Amino acid sequence: MTYFAPVTRSADLETPRFPVRLVAHRTGLTPHVLRAWERRYGVVTPVRSEGGQRLYSQLDVERLALLRRLTERGHAIGRIASLPLDALIRLDEEMPQAPPRSSPTVQPAGETAREFAAAALTAVGRLDAPGLQAVLERAAVTLGVPEFLDGVVATTLEDIGRGWSEQSVSVAQEHLATTVFRRVLGWLLGVYEVAESAPRMVVATSPGQVHELGALLVAVSAAAEGWGVVYLGADLPVADLVTAARQTGARVVGLSLVYLPEGEEILPTLKAVRAGLPRQVSLLLGGAAASSVRREAEAAGLTMVESLAELRTLLRRLSETE
Repeated sequence: MTYFAPVTRSADLETPRFPVRLVAHRTGLTPHVLRAWERRYGVVTPVRSEGGQRLYSQLDVERLALLRRLTERGHAIGRIASLPLDALIRLDEEMPQAPPRSSPTVQPAGETAREFAAAALTAVGRLDAPGLQAVLERAAVTLGVPEFLDGVVATTLEDIGRGWSEQSVSVAQEHLATTVFRRVLGWLLGVYEVAESAPRMVVATSPGQVHELGALLVAVSAAAEGWGVVYLGADLPVADLVTAARQTGARVVGLSLVYLPEGEEILPTLKAVRAGLPRQVSLLLGGAAASSVRREAEAAGLTMVESLAELRTLLRRLSETE
């Protein structure tokens, strides 16, 4: 029995998209072992992103997981490192089956973003925090971060928000979901290696904005694009935000605006941030409530971002002008 469904050599399986720490989580190999196997045995050859991160393909991950499984069952890595993937699969199938293990394994490749999102909602409905976290982590390592963020996290959060407004999602369910999503997104934010030369981005929510999941989505998306992200959380005073951007040499500042507090003006705050930043620093604004102030924000010099896909495109363009 292998870790994987039969191999399909499609362009998608060969596309480098997984950073080293996510590969370590997915295969059970430590980053140290990964580097040692690459240097000494050439087991896989990751590519470098524009930001200097080592990225691995689905086929790389499959190969590494099989190598780990076989070495744990008595094979010397030096003897099997050069075998092609098909030979490793046959060797694994010929081995006597080991008892089930509690360490992480790679899930079959057939699960889609839609299926993961449905499973996440089911876990929320059951108030099953461990189950929700397991679904989200499995989705991240199966789909890759961009598809996970777009197709699982954003979709599930929209469904939870809709359920909240329709009173089909309880306060307890919404709070549990927020806690687990925050934990998983925080974990993802830490899996990316960032080169010293990578452009920097500061991400936060402005004063009075206490919902931070949108900002975390932005932060993880930027990290996946090779940016060095300084994540400052929710409800950050303007002066501290401006100081942090200057201190870190940020090229971009991203703000999430989820709702407009009743009786409060958000535009003076946005204008104050823009006025406090150097002219060459881009100030991005996104979130559920951003469209309601679009015209005034753009007039004040902010750049509106309507989706994570648009954010990724913008960050790639900005990194090319570095």
